[in-house]
Amino acid sequence: MNWVIDHSYLIPLLPMLGAIIAGFFGARWLRGQSHWPIWIGVGIAAIMSITLLVGMLHEVAGAGEGAVPIGHIKDFYTWIEAGNFKVMAGFFFDPLTAVMLCVVCGIGFFITVFSAGYMKGEEGYFRFFAYLGLFIFSMTCLVMGNNLVMLYLGWEGVGLCSYLLIGYYYERPSAREAAKKAFLVNRIGDFGFGLGIMLSFYAFGTISYYGTGVGSNTGLLEMAKNALLHSTDGNAPQQFATQLWALKYIPFLLMLGAFGKSAQFPLYVWLPDAMEGPTPVSALIHAATMVTAGVYMIARCGTLFVTNHAAMLTIASVGAFTALFAATIALRQFDLKKVFAYSTISQLGYMFIGVGVLAPTAAVFHLVTHAFFKALLFLSSGVVMHAMLGHLDMRKMSGLKKVLPITNVLMLIGCAALAGFPFLSGFFSKDDIVAAAYQRNVIIWAIALLTAFITAYYTFRLYFRVFQGPLIVPTEAAEGHAHPAHDEAHAEAGASHAAVQTGTEQTSGVDKAAAHSEEHGHHNHEPMLMILPLIVLAIGALFAGYLNVPWPKLSQFLGHSPSFQYAYDLASARYAGDQPVSPEAFGVVERTAGETAFNIWPMVIGGLVSIAGISLAYLLHLRDRARAERIAAGLEPVTALLEAKYWVDEIYQSAIVEPLRDIGRAFFWIDRVIVDGIVWAIGFIPQLGGFALKLSVQRGYLQGYATAMLLGILAILLFVFL
Repeated sequence: MNWVIDHSYLIPLLPMLGAIIAGFFGARWLRGQSHWPIWIGVGIAAIMSITLLVGMLHEVAGAGEGAVPIGHIKDFYTWIEAGNFKVMAGFFFDPLTAVMLCVVCGIGFFITVFSAGYMKGEEGYFRFFAYLGLFIFSMTCLVMGNNLVMLYLGWEGVGLCSYLLIGYYYERPSAREAAKKAFLVNRIGDFGFGLGIMLSFYAFGTISYYGTGVGSNTGLLEMAKNALLHSTDGNAPQQFATQLWALKYIPFLLMLGAFGKSAQFPLYVWLPDAMEGPTPVSALIHAATMVTAGVYMIARCGTLFVTNHAAMLTIASVGAFTALFAATIALRQFDLKKVFAYSTISQLGYMFIGVGVLAPTAAVFHLVTHAFFKALLFLSSGVVMHAMLGHLDMRKMSGLKKVLPITNVLMLIGCAALAGFPFLSGFFSKDDIVAAAYQRNVIIWAIALLTAFITAYYTFRLYFRVFQGPLIVPTEAAEGHAHPAHDEAHAEAGASHAAVQTGTEQTSGVDKAAAHSEEHGHHNHEPMLMILPLIVLAIGALFAGYLNVPWPKLSQFLGHSPSFQYAYDLASARYAGDQPVSPEAFGVVERTAGETAFNIWPMVIGGLVSIAGISLAYLLHLRDRARAERIAAGLEPVTALLEAKYWVDEIYQSAIVEPLRDIGRAFFWIDRVIVDGIVWAIGFIPQLGGFALKLSVQRGYLQGYATAMLLGILAILLFVFL
């Protein structure tokens, strides 16, 4: 582990080098092999991350009983020094860092492997992989940085990569608009985040998490802890006055950045449109890594948040509202990726509920499990899109288990995990958050349960509609579908709606299994290069929940992070006489082998809610689809509202975008007419004088000039002598 820490610069550097090689040499030399520099760079970074995690586990095991804070600082050089403002280019390693690095680099590696198959034949193949490498570089800087400015560097880096990858198909106006939308909406949140960093430096004189080391009391988080602990006894020294004042506002400024990056209401509107990018982008950036940055930041800086009751209630309330709000929108979406996009927003809401109800280990646990099953679902959607000629509208397809048998199983696993089906990963992590919410706020708990039911319903609505039922396969490519070679293979394979209508689907080429593709001339929709990463993710979706069950090993591991320990110390002091804080929620209490990691009743309730949602989806979207359409028609106002996504985009357009454009047009007119007019008028006066003089004295006749000179001399003499 020490070798990894000493050479930790390689973790972000290798993906960056891969991006440089792919970007500069891909177009001319590497071409279709441009994925190799990224595979190698991200793969080595993933191995180093896993090595760090294993080493950290051994360090935790050797720490003995009790939660001993574990943190290693590795500074490389002074990056910025201006007056008292000093920023080191360095990293901080603790259990939270190790877990996040494994998610970013580990799952990121499998997504890059899938991308090689999915993006094969693309004109901008090298460019796509260069962007992926740049993204991994930025995300690793974000989670490894030992201060807020390093975090902000990665924060803005992933924002840039998001813009580039969403707008990858820049020739499409919708992709360009989606990229701009993501960039601008995130700037709103990042503006608040930047102000929070500035206010932190103003109040504490540093933006380093732990200064010269954990326990040195020279870092922002430890200084904030000391100030807040003094404030609880009512005898805070005057030296803490500015810090305590700043801590009233810092959490709200930082959370604004978190809401933007993690797509929480009202700054969520960019994420659904981000599906304009290639499907691997959706899996990597908008499901597994980037959008969890806000949750990570609040967990890392919990010391600044936990004693501010208003801030914590705001985080939990916004998370609960966003979870339910996005889940209801997903009920009437028909684009596969859009359904999972709104699902991502909803699940991020659960994570914010977790940190908001003082259960950060549950939030990080759900972050880990969500990375597996949501990446699996997005990539499986990519396989469907590949096979269906670019179509993602579930109304244009059905019964795909016959066409995509492997993907059918993988999608079923992902959907079950997302729905919280008993004993899969999402079941354990979601119920951890729901149980914690019950302890702190019954209203938020009820919203979380309702959202869980809706999630199970819309998830299996999609699965039953797409993979079960009669076979329906589109025969024409979707508009803008950019896989010509793939389309030709489809055309040769024949098939579809006509085959279903004539009852010849069993003999049509498109319905043959991939194993018989060569024999029947059918295009292989499930190449191993794309399927193997999905199998790994499916294993995670099945078993990642057992990282914390039956004993909370993941929680106890995270509990050795000073971020969780200091936050617990403050929270337990702040809420000692009100609602006592659970030490298990921060991972700071060791359990014995005889203790269970969970309360059985929340799990039973959660399991029943999930099964109820799946059962309703089965009745309406597999057993009797016509009935579902009749119900939807009978609830036309509600379905119209949900299909229009509550008209939020239209409201933003009319209430914010157009007024700002009108203001811009007004200022443009003022600039062109008034400002330029004044400048023109000021310049016109001497121009007019010069023109008059030119007409009167600048005639081009020498005798005229001589006469004027004599008259001038005469005037001077008269003035002098008279």
